[in-house]
Amino acid sequence: MTAAIPVLDLRTPDIEREFLKVYSEVGFAYLIGHGIDPAMRTALFDASAEFHSLPEAQKRRVEVDHTHRGYIPMAASTDVNSTLAKVTKPNQSSSFMMMREDETVMPDVYLSGPNKWPALNGFRTTLEQYHSEMCTLGNRLMQIALRAIDTNPSAIEMFDPPTTWLRLLHYPPSPAQRAEDLYGSAPHTDFGALTFLATDDVGGLQVLAPEEKWIDVPPREDAFVVNVGDMLHRLSGGVLRSTPHRVINTSGRERYSCPFFYDPHVNAMITPMSGNTSRFEPINFGTFLRGELEATYDAHKPAEDTR
Repeated sequence: MTAAIPVLDLRTPDIEREFLKVYSEVGFAYLIGHGIDPAMRTALFDASAEFHSLPEAQKRRVEVDHTHRGYIPMAASTDVNSTLAKVTKPNQSSSFMMMREDETVMPDVYLSGPNKWPALNGFRTTLEQYHSEMCTLGNRLMQIALRAIDTNPSAIEMFDPPTTWLRLLHYPPSPAQRAEDLYGSAPHTDFGALTFLATDDVGGLQVLAPEEKWIDVPPREDAFVVNVGDMLHRLSGGVLRSTPHRVINTSGRERYSCPFFYDPHVNAMITPMSGNTSRFEPINFGTFLRGELEATYDAHKPAEDTR
């Protein structure tokens, strides 16, 4: 299959109009003109490869907990809430998750807390520098998105501060005789606002096109693959598409990708601000998020579900 993923250039003069066209029709685009130093991206992938090459016991010293920070082992998440496929097998990936750095856990802020760091020289510095640059890019594109759907300028306040996630993913090759329901990442939509995906040269990402066909998204070294998530879909009254996607790594090679998610603050109320404003009831992002994480990740399941 050939990709039909458009290109969005941040240097375009009428960027709001282009954003609205791309994300109301396809929901995915290659983002160029983003200003992120390629060397920073290279350093991030080097850090990811170094972390994933550690012995399992060493990685589990920083295993993910209820704050959703740290190492997520292979097959530790299952997309049981997916409406796109009957998913019974866990995702065939492992990852390291970094979120916003909080000094302590704050009882009134879901998922607050400090990050967990492996004993690797330069690892934390590399991730924190990349995270900082991506927060700036995320804020820039979110303001474009909110102008594109003609919201009140105060709408950006629900991202103050944003909920951010930097995930270093590793996908092993799929087995030669892959079960039909075995995925690197099962069909899903992202639950937040904007996703910025950096990937290596190994393919595997597929997007459900508007004509209901799965299309490949070939890697591009100069671009982020950017998509809209469920919360921005709701904010836009359904105008912006939260597009289903999946990962199937049939390359025979190890695959690495580094998505960055830029989402509302967990205490934000998500109410449609344009489009069909009566289409969705207001929801609390943190409440929605808790339901998604508890259904998907072993580390978030109530105690009685993991006995």
